[in-house]
Amino acid sequence: MITVGIYLAAGNSTRMGTDKRALPFADSFLGSIALQAALFSFLSTVFLIVPPNDPLDWVAFPLLQHEKIAIIHCPSTTQSSSLQCGVRKAIYQKADAAVILLADQPFVRKETINELIAHFTQTHTDYVAFANNSIPFPPVLFSASVFPSLLNIQGDEGARQLIRQKHWNGTLLHADDNRLFFDIDTMEEYKQALKYWEKGGLR
Repeated sequence: MITVGIYLAAGNSTRMGTDKRALPFADSFLGSIALQAALFSFLSTVFLIVPPNDPLDWVAFPLLQHEKIAIIHCPSTTQSSSLQCGVRKAIYQKADAAVILLADQPFVRKETINELIAHFTQTHTDYVAFANNSIPFPPVLFSASVFPSLLNIQGDEGARQLIRQKHWNGTLLHADDNRLFFDIDTMEEYKQALKYWEKGGLR
């Protein structure tokens, strides 16, 4: 079974006021933390979705050399268009499923991703995700059966609009620590994430 990763890192960091991917985090950069987890997981390939002319100076150098990484320059920076850049690559590669990951979720681990893959292997539902109060949050694994629908979404809602409208049959998993869902959009959230990490990261 071929399961690819679609790592969304093409946003403008508007609320942060600076490129949040390049902020220092855990002896690396914020945008590199979940990317490393993806590359070290059971994913076959990780499509790194970035804007045109991205210098990639926020990516730790060893990750750029990783055999599983494929850098995709996407001309638009909305979340839906970035997602679709990755989905088209997944279709071209004839992937059975794709895990959508966000560059601002530093508490996602390789074990998180592997658990999504393992449950999909057992259930083959339309999607698999961890849930917070019964609401699915990224990272989310999508079956190839829903790729055509993902190519039709618009705006910055991503696939959440379709999941929450119950268009698909999915599997929701329990997360042992809600910090898994922590994403960073503001400087205050960045400072809070640093505190979490200093206390031992995700437990």
